[in-house]
Amino acid sequence: MNRYKTLMVIGLLMVLLCTGCAQRKAVVKDTFLLDAQRGGESIQAASEMILAVGPFSIAPAFGGKGLVYRTGDNQYESDFYNEYFVSPAAMMTEQTRNWLAGSGVFAQVLSPVSSVEPTGILEGHIKQIVADVRDKANPQAVLEITFFLLGQHKRERTIRFQKTYSAAHLLESKTAPACIAALNQCLTDILQDLEKDLNKSTAEHK
Repeated sequence: MNRYKTLMVIGLLMVLLCTGCAQRKAVVKDTFLLDAQRGGESIQAASEMILAVGPFSIAPAFGGKGLVYRTGDNQYESDFYNEYFVSPAAMMTEQTRNWLAGSGVFAQVLSPVSSVEPTGILEGHIKQIVADVRDKANPQAVLEITFFLLGQHKRERTIRFQKTYSAAHLLESKTAPACIAALNQCLTDILQDLEKDLNKSTAEHK
């Protein structure tokens, strides 16, 4: 009899636990990709450099997938419900590679799986990618990236170009889609300026 009662108690507990699990709502998250669209025609290659775009690094505070909001001078919040589909560093690397491949600045921009030996390497460090909401009336997306163009010859590398770019755009609304839209504008501005500067730099080093 005691064994029978024990089995009944266990059965009831399992029913209660399963009922609780069924009633618990699944967490719904929205995911986003950055997408900078390059307009205009490709220019004629200014150099014979074969470029590889290395994986970008990122400041630890912004390396997670959640969108980051700056709420105070030293206060930041990560959005649990709205996040990037992949890491920001991976997205920025791919966006920059695609942009430069369409620019015509270089003789060739290698794919990540290419076995061709590059003669130049572009590296990037994302210093900040954030929605700055300290000014409630004028919240803005802010993006800051430092780029390094390295010349490579027989595995020896030299810095041929280095510059930090920063861009900011107002948010049309205090929503995650508005934040992504403003960051896309920031990234477009930065890549436009980077393309111009790299074209000038490679022409000077012909």
